[in-house]
Amino acid sequence: MTEKMKVNSLKAWLLGIRPTSLGGSLVTVLIGSGLAHGYAPEKFSWTVAVLCLLFAWFVHVAANLINDVVDFQRGLDKSDPERIDRIYANGLLTKRAMYVGTAVCLVIGCLVGLTILWMVHDKLIWGGWEILAMGAVIVACTFLYSVYFAYHGLGDLAVLLCFGIIPVCGTFYVLTYTLTWDALWASIIAGASIDTLLILNNYRDRDEDPEAGKHTSVAIFGERFGRFLYLGAGLVCIVMLVLLYVDGRISIWGFLYTSIPYLILHVGSWLKLNRIRIGNALNVVYYESPRNFTILGILTTIALW
Repeated sequence: MTEKMKVNSLKAWLLGIRPTSLGGSLVTVLIGSGLAHGYAPEKFSWTVAVLCLLFAWFVHVAANLINDVVDFQRGLDKSDPERIDRIYANGLLTKRAMYVGTAVCLVIGCLVGLTILWMVHDKLIWGGWEILAMGAVIVACTFLYSVYFAYHGLGDLAVLLCFGIIPVCGTFYVLTYTLTWDALWASIIAGASIDTLLILNNYRDRDEDPEAGKHTSVAIFGERFGRFLYLGAGLVCIVMLVLLYVDGRISIWGFLYTSIPYLILHVGSWLKLNRIRIGNALNVVYYESPRNFTILGILTTIALW
């Protein structure tokens, strides 16, 4: 694959931004927007919701690009044509292109974030300073994840925070100008389901990660822990759906048509993980995990809406 593709080509960029992972950003904004519309439809703004999605996407792409460079420079990622996610290690994008792409995405993301702030600052509790703080944390985590969190067993916590609590609660907040416990339950659904992709990636690389000084939770606690962490992350989502039902935020039918399909898909992927356990054959679960959390996000949004 790498021999036929030109360096810095459009196809290389499309692989470099990892489009299959961007469903994670979509899920966070969908769930936050769905909850906001169900909570206060009179305040809901499509413009603000779309801007939240654009902010999430641009920052997510920046994180993907910088993560590729850091992992290669630390000796973690080696050239492997079978691993299409290793775009920099395979020589398909140059270091300069990766850095420029990261900077452009962060600048655009920050401009989008400032536009959101300008539109809603006068309606917020602290005049918008809290939104600046949320945005600063997310942008900082773009770098900290790659250079620190991922190497010290904190990657799962970072995903829960930056692909769950902050973006879902932040989206809900700029659309309703308030925060509720329901926003926290919904944000954990996003964060825990998206974390399954990271867990699977860490599980697949559990033997080579420590050699490069990357100590993920799976590498620290072992293969069996990784398998059941993957399963447990999905089950946490079901528990959060129960809480949303108990709080009256979703109906019993909303709970059933959201939880049952996701549980079937998630457990199915987990069974494949249990059967395969090692090697590039795990790629099938790597691609199923985004499918699972995207479907969960869409169904949860409909139930909340």
